[in-house]
Amino acid sequence: MSITSLTSRTSDTSLRTFSAKVLIVRIASWAEIRKAHPENVMAPIKLGYAVSLLEQNGHHVTLLDSETGAYMRSDVIRTMRTMRPDVVVLHGITTAVPSIIRMGVVAREILPDALLVASGQHATARPQDYLHANSPFQACPLYEYEESIAEIVEGWSMGRLEHVHGIALPDGDGGLRRTPPRPLREDLDALPYPRHELFMRGEYTVFHPTDVRTRRRWGFLMASRGCPYPCLYCSPTLRNSYGRKMRYRSAENIAGEMEYLARLGATVLHFKDDIFTVNRDHVLALCEEIQRRGLKISWTVQTRADCVDRELLTAMRAAGCCTVSMGIESGSPRVLKVLRKRETVEDALEATRLVRDAGMFLVNFYLLANPTETLEEMEMTLKLAKKLDPDLLQVGFFTPYPGSPYYEEVFKTVDDRSPDEFSHYNKIINVSEVPTPELFAFQKRFYREMIFRPKFLARFASNRLIGMPANLQQEARFFSLSARFLLSNLRRRATGKQ
Repeated sequence: MSITSLTSRTSDTSLRTFSAKVLIVRIASWAEIRKAHPENVMAPIKLGYAVSLLEQNGHHVTLLDSETGAYMRSDVIRTMRTMRPDVVVLHGITTAVPSIIRMGVVAREILPDALLVASGQHATARPQDYLHANSPFQACPLYEYEESIAEIVEGWSMGRLEHVHGIALPDGDGGLRRTPPRPLREDLDALPYPRHELFMRGEYTVFHPTDVRTRRRWGFLMASRGCPYPCLYCSPTLRNSYGRKMRYRSAENIAGEMEYLARLGATVLHFKDDIFTVNRDHVLALCEEIQRRGLKISWTVQTRADCVDRELLTAMRAAGCCTVSMGIESGSPRVLKVLRKRETVEDALEATRLVRDAGMFLVNFYLLANPTETLEEMEMTLKLAKKLDPDLLQVGFFTPYPGSPYYEEVFKTVDDRSPDEFSHYNKIINVSEVPTPELFAFQKRFYREMIFRPKFLARFASNRLIGMPANLQQEARFFSLSARFLLSNLRRRATGKQ
């Protein structure tokens, strides 16, 4: 019996205790593109929050994460046929949108009475890609979606979906309407921990160097939400949190989750905060709480070069932080201004020195093909990268994802691109002054000139050997993906193809 038919025959009170079967599927970001560049596979902890909230309300939840490669399209379809869920949530980032829509059509055929929800950061930027004439979907949670997903199930079971705040719904005329906005949650401690048990799998991994010599079992968490900076490329479709306003969990709540992850078997943790050290007092309080509890576990973070100092990094290292990732983006002062980065080359140089002095590994992210960027300015970025000399680096392309300031200012009214054309490692939407074939060639040259320096190779080999015996499978995967990426592009150079 569907929940819809049940609604007409029972009271609101009994419906509040109805136990729905909910299937959540994260559709792989690479489902519709030729993926070449090695990428981390991080646990979808926002969906983990949604699972915890749904289970608190008495619902039975199954989560399939295709991003791990463990579940194929046939597995998802088989689960729909055997489980017969009342609610299906299909989740993914921009590049996965075409696959999400196709899977939604299949789900509607298999489950004609089920509630179909399209979720993910892209739904915030462009809900119209999901809710339109003949769409199989009936709702899109917007902004921070974990609480919305839980309330959507409750609201639909009572026939009151329009009473759920912060979602988009079909308007009945082939368009959409938004319900009243949902205020961003201030009291983050009130949320339950994500359902981390679902993510204690070897497929979830970060390729960053760590000081862990035993088997690396990654755990993922967030200590804060928000980012106050106006970077030109930043889009809600890629952010781990939503909004410019910073909100924080208490040090006690975070450290408690770290202990919980350690009990589940995690040996290294990655904080998915957009900028972990934006509030130094908050980080210092967390470091103090970690040491007060005697918690011994390694952890990694990402932040900005202008958001660290010697005292802060020293305290982080003493509390277990082993790796700091920073988005350097460009070595050109002009391009940094174009990107509205509000950072300087000098900030990057100083932050690198402080990270090294604190005894931590350094990971850098760089962007090529930035708006109006020239080949000479990309050369400045490569020169800076050699000077910073990180332990690991990633080189992507400026991509005007929907919702980013650049997209809103330049592309929004003229954009006719399919969502799967947006891929900051594997494809280029070229807004630079450099021809596209040269951009692909420069990306490969950037990697070659960084990786094949004797100093980098020696340090890289030493770092990876730290945990090699206990992590052969992860290391083999990393080297295989890296070799395939470099060799495939060497072949393209030899044949003249890009």
